[in-house]
Amino acid sequence: MLNLKKLLLGLLLVLLFPFNSFAQSNYQNEIKSASSIDQLMSLHKKLEDLLKQEPSITKLNYWLSYDEYCMAMLYEQNGEDDLAEGLLDEGIERLENLSNKDSEDYALLSLLQCANIKHAGLGRIILAKKMSRNSKRAIVLDDRNLRAYVVAGIIDLLRPKIFGGGKVGESYLLKALNELPSQNVESDLLPSWGKEEAYEILILYYLKLGRKEEAAHLFAELKESYPKSLCLAKFKFLIRD
Repeated sequence: MLNLKKLLLGLLLVLLFPFNSFAQSNYQNEIKSASSIDQLMSLHKKLEDLLKQEPSITKLNYWLSYDEYCMAMLYEQNGEDDLAEGLLDEGIERLENLSNKDSEDYALLSLLQCANIKHAGLGRIILAKKMSRNSKRAIVLDDRNLRAYVVAGIIDLLRPKIFGGGKVGESYLLKALNELPSQNVESDLLPSWGKEEAYEILILYYLKLGRKEEAAHLFAELKESYPKSLCLAKFKFLIRD
């Protein structure tokens, strides 16, 4: 009888609390609030362990790839390009192997591929074609997905004009900022990033073209909407008179 009571109690706990506290957290906030590679690596291990325990949890592979992207960006800032390339390769492979990819998966996949272009060497042209194809798929699958337009805009503005760059990037990023919600379905477990990245790339683009007033206007919006953004100090210096 005692064992039966324990079994029933255990079943009740599982029904009430199906995952551990990390499983119920906002993965994006966990990743974006990490201030070091060590913290991101620790989160990565937790996500990997959780994937083994509860493979049905929404988008765990997505968040693992997002974490790998963020780690890669930090490694690049430290000049450790080899480590960055390895993480980008892992993130790309993880997303490519997903079956039934949705708009969010394709948007993140094309972002990782865009970041990996500089490491691609002779395979750059092939990777660029895959990146563009995946970016277009993200928009086709969900034309209200903010991140699909942000990534497509980034890709366009980074593509040299000789290869057709600069045609739609600005309009895509402005659409993301002014017309699209961060999420179509509100959920802490689904992606909501994108607007901060859109501000950053547009400000850099306007500064590059000498459109300082437009850059300053976007900077003011960024400061109001994202007062803790890591970009603020950099742009204060760039924009001030």
